[in-house]
Amino acid sequence: MKKLKHSLLFGVLTLFVTSCMEVDNFDEPDAHFTGRIIDKTTGENILADQGAGRVKIWEKSFSLNPGSQTIPVKQDGTFNNTKLFKGTYDVVPEGAWWPADTIRIGIGKKAVHDFEVTPYLKLIDLKTELVDDSLAISCRLDVPPITAGLPRILDIRPFLSLNQFCGEGNCISYYNDMGSDDEKPYAKNYIAKVRSTWEKLEKLEDGKSKIFSFKVDVKPGYTYFVRVGARVDDTFQKCNYTEIVKVEIPQK
Repeated sequence: MKKLKHSLLFGVLTLFVTSCMEVDNFDEPDAHFTGRIIDKTTGENILADQGAGRVKIWEKSFSLNPGSQTIPVKQDGTFNNTKLFKGTYDVVPEGAWWPADTIRIGIGKKAVHDFEVTPYLKLIDLKTELVDDSLAISCRLDVPPITAGLPRILDIRPFLSLNQFCGEGNCISYYNDMGSDDEKPYAKNYIAKVRSTWEKLEKLEDGKSKIFSFKVDVKPGYTYFVRVGARVDDTFQKCNYTEIVKVEIPQK
């Protein structure tokens, strides 16, 4: 009887090990989805921060209630994912722009789709000037043709980075530190809290906003990458941006 039990146990274990050693015959995901997020007002790629925008997708081929996944938008306004399963997807771009429509597309070996979006705000007239040991930064706000229902403007702030990636998620934390360390400035020193609708915002004669100015400490001999961002009070509260400018601080 013991021999029989041992034989049965050995058989079960052998079957288990054999089943675990079977080769997975499912193909790895190799569908490719790529494209651009285009500023409808300029025809150029959106001025973004690395990963601040996203393309949200739902695979619809096999499930009535699928979970979603996201493809980050790069700083140059492009997105790319080469590891999707072939199928039908609902897709929508999400970020610092007016809500876009969800569309349904088939994603196969390589699907390319560009999305046109309208940003909430335009940041214009960016200027930088070295004044002693500080960098003076200024810009103004404008809005695209859509103004009705524009969420209130929360704040506007400069971002400095030591490399070409610059924005809210890629910047020197010194300028955004909200801690109480006396050796570090509060973020309020480098942020203009607007908290206003576009209609009530102070404007100049051309109908665009007043000038927002900042003065930030910089170090001699360093090269900074600088831009300014502004947020509105929508679901995501991500920034619209100026272009990035390179500022070289000379040695003393």
